[in-house]
Amino acid sequence: MPAQPYQVDGDQGFIGLNSRDNPNLLEQGNVTKSNNLRFNRGVAEVRKGAKKFFFTGLNSKTIKGACLYVDANGTESFVFVVQDGLFIYNPSTEIESALIEFPEGETIDTTSVDVYQAQGIGYVYITRGFDKTVLRWNGQTASGSIEVPDASTHHNYPNSIHSIYYANRHIVQIDKNTIQVSHYLEDNAWSALDMFSINDGSNDSLVAIAPWTLNEFVIFMRGSIFYASVGIGAYLLGDPAQEDNSYVKSLATDIGCIAKRSIVQAGGGIIFLSDNGIYLLNPASASGQGASQASPEGMRLLTLAEPLSAQIDDVVSRINYAYASEAVGMYWENRYYLALPLDGSVTNNSVLVYNFLNKAWESIDTYPVGFDVHRFLVGKKSNKRRLWAVDPNAGVFLLEELNWDEFGSGTGTPLLDNPNTKLNTEGCRFTSTAYTPYNINSELITRAYTFKTGSDKRFSTIQADVNIPTNGDIHIDFVTTNPDTTSRLLDFSSETDEDYALRMPARKVAYSSQVKITTSSYRPSIRSVLVESIIVGHNIHSKQ
Repeated sequence: MPAQPYQVDGDQGFIGLNSRDNPNLLEQGNVTKSNNLRFNRGVAEVRKGAKKFFFTGLNSKTIKGACLYVDANGTESFVFVVQDGLFIYNPSTEIESALIEFPEGETIDTTSVDVYQAQGIGYVYITRGFDKTVLRWNGQTASGSIEVPDASTHHNYPNSIHSIYYANRHIVQIDKNTIQVSHYLEDNAWSALDMFSINDGSNDSLVAIAPWTLNEFVIFMRGSIFYASVGIGAYLLGDPAQEDNSYVKSLATDIGCIAKRSIVQAGGGIIFLSDNGIYLLNPASASGQGASQASPEGMRLLTLAEPLSAQIDDVVSRINYAYASEAVGMYWENRYYLALPLDGSVTNNSVLVYNFLNKAWESIDTYPVGFDVHRFLVGKKSNKRRLWAVDPNAGVFLLEELNWDEFGSGTGTPLLDNPNTKLNTEGCRFTSTAYTPYNINSELITRAYTFKTGSDKRFSTIQADVNIPTNGDIHIDFVTTNPDTTSRLLDFSSETDEDYALRMPARKVAYSSQVKITTSSYRPSIRSVLVESIIVGHNIHSKQ
């Protein structure tokens, strides 16, 4: 009998995560599991870690809300609101202010705090719920710079649980299903006519307001979506909205939003978390209706039949919906980051990452136990806009920065020893007291390789094209189906930063196979995975 030729299956690169569908049916470049990875130009690389920044003001205090603040000189700082005041932190200089105290008797008792800067007016506003008045900070660090409404300031600003500043107007939620719009460039002038009641009399409740285009904004209810306009014109200081041409229109009645901070403008649309998954609201021409590309009437929900998160539906099913209202999202460098609670967690312990360049989900990120992504912020560091995460008790972290994650106690800046020295017990080389370093444990499981036939295969060789940094490691397992087996093929650590073509014998007969690659030190990258086999031939026996 002539020797049968070897056949090759595999992936020459990696572009996306599809953990829901049958691994046998996935297209090349898709993986069934991706944890703590980024797919850049087809290369799967361990994500960069979080760098913790020292923040003395948080001793015994909890961050209730945060926002980016830009002063008159263009300097960017972060505003961190705590129970009895706020701190200003400059991420570029790493300088923080002393506590700027609220007026006597004023506190924050709720976790549902909105903090935002009104660029046209210059103030920072802090909403504290329906039972407390808004607070306003004038940008100064002196005592008394935080004001409560009185006859001379923003006395008409309604109590609110949620507010935004858009198109030079404050748009404020004033009860379960009503919003109110301020006059142009004002915070102390509000007309009774400039109110919008949304789905009045229903059992629906208002979750969030999001900017859209021109004078339109989107209103997200728990079970429906509307959009509204304050009208055309009225752009002079103090002008009310144009009641004669303002409107509210229904956009969707079968889907809504459950987490107001998950709403982000990304990829030309609005992405948000609903009860049924993650959806993308996008402007598009209404088929056969002649609606223009930019017309609100042309807005539609992409994937009405399935959410944007369809390919990771198994992950979405793990969300703890009792606490999902605190999920937070951010768009940064062509990626959507969504922090939410998974697997019974009551805090945002995981981050889902969607890559708009690859048009696919990329990774499920996990961080050290106890890390809670309470807010995302984007602000400059070394004159480049960077992504930051805020933990309510641990402070501020610069994401996508280190070769490990920093968390826990300690002070000062970590110092690296000679890169040729051995790792310490945590996997990083430190020579001074610093924040506790945690290795970034990544995992990639490929699609199933069936060679497009239902016959048995005699798997012979696996090859992985990888780059491993100094003292980085990689572990490779071979997983087969029918029979179901998992075999460790390789544990490898590199003493230098080097490229490797790792070849391993498989010696397995099975219907299909997958390759599982894990790392536990530094940031290796995986360029391709190939599997060689011989097709055994016609099968007449059942297997399990």
